[in-house]
Formats: sequence, structure tokens, C-alpha cells
Amino acid sequence: MPIKRLSDAQLAHFDTEYVTPLLWRGLTRRIDAAFPHGDIRFLDVGGGSGRFTDRLLAAYPQAHGTILDNSPLLLGKNTPHARKRLIEDSAEHLIRIDRRYDLVFFNWVLHHLVGDDYRQSLAHIDHALRAATGLLTSRGRISVFENIYDGLIVGNAPSRIIFGLTSAKAIAPLIHRLGANTARVGVCFQSRAGWQRILSSAGIDSLEYESDSQKHIPWTWRAFLHVGELRCGMFWGTSMLNASRGLAGPAPLLAMARAAQRVR
Repeated sequence: MPIKRLSDAQLAHFDTEYVTPLLWRGLTRRIDAAFPHGDIRFLDVGGGSGRFTDRLLAAYPQAHGTILDNSPLLLGKNTPHARKRLIEDSAEHLIRIDRRYDLVFFNWVLHHLVGDDYRQSLAHIDHALRAATGLLTSRGRISVFENIYDGLIVGNAPSRIIFGLTSAKAIAPLIHRLGANTARVGVCFQSRAGWQRILSSAGIDSLEYESDSQKHIPWTWRAFLHVGELRCGMFWGTSMLNASRGLAGPAPLLAMARAAQRVR
């Protein structure tokens, strides 16, 4: 079954840049360490209007970026750039891409790859990640930004509860009024351990994790959704194939010098 699609109105709601200064610093530190000269080719899956890609292109003058998104509405909002390419397609078709990239980004995209039920949604996420690892160059990395919903007692309990509520058609108007923009379609958030399991199972290795500060959790979320901790997190890794080859890291002084040149 194909991945469910959000409406234009729902997509417009998500047209913003979520990467906080703290997470941005964590990301650029890792980019500088892995690619000290900044000569990277990257794919921004679900990159929409290009806010994140434009930010990267400005920070790395030697970089070239490609945005893949299935929304003509969002792609049409992109500012033209000589080092930016647009592809109108879905994440479920990543296997069709015939190029290789040093970096593949999934910025708050994976939880939207939902199907008719929870198991199918996990399968869509796994499929996209496996396809992405196949697009990596020998020095390639995968970067994933996601919302982390850790349960009060059972780690992934909020994930299943939220998916059940947001995917239920009968109560969609109520869920929408309560603030869930994905009502009727569904959303598949995970706990930190849940995302780590999914990424590892898809062949992503040498995982690193960084998060921003704990978000305020309303008592209703604790009581009815069993949310114990909520953060935005970044996962960074490579494919198991690349890791098995023993890729060497770059000279740390080069990475440190480049990082020091940029003030954010």
C-alpha cells in the first residue's frame, strides 16, 4: 500500500524550519568532522520549500543539494539556487534515484511515512531508510531529525496511542480540534530506543544521538498519551557496509578550524 499523503493545508502547517541553534551546532560539528573541506553532495528528503537546504548551502559554499518532495506546492516556494536541484517525488521512490550522495537528510519526515496501520507504517519507514543507505557514497552519512516521545513506563506506548488516535477516521474532527494537524492520516512518532531500533534494523550503523532540552508536557499528555519525556533529537550514522570498511575520520584540526570560522 502507498504512503498516505497530507493535504496541501496540512503541508503548509509544517512549512517551517525546526532545527534549533543547539541541534544545528551539533549537526555542523559532525559535518565538519566527516567532511572537513565542505565539498558535499546531499539529499534533503521531504525538503519542501528549501529552508534547510538553503541554510546548508549558505554555510557550505562547496556543497550541492537536492530536495526530494512530493508536494508541488512546497517545491514551488523554493528560491532558485545554482547549487540546488529539485525532484518532485515521494520518499517511497528513493530507489529510483540514480545519483550518490555524501549526506542524506530526513528532517521530521519519517514519522509521516504512514500506511493503513502501525505495522505498515514501520515498513514504510524501514523501506525509505534502506533505500537511502543505498544512495550513499563510500564516505556517506545519514542524518535524521525526529521528535522523541518516551513513555512514562513503556517506552514506545505514546507512539502507538498517538498513531491510533491520529489515524482514526471516525474521530478525526475531534482530534483535529485538539491540535493534531495529522488527523485522519496518522503520525508514527517513536521513543529514542524505538528510533534507534528502526535505524539499526535498516542498516544504519555507528549511531550518534543528540537532543535539545526537554519540552513542557501538558498533564493531559501524561495522563492520556503516557508521554514521560518529549524532545527533538538528531541521529547520525553511516551504512553498515561503510562502517565495515573502517572509514577513517578526517584530521580533527581541519574540522576545528572550519567550525571556528563560522559564528551562528
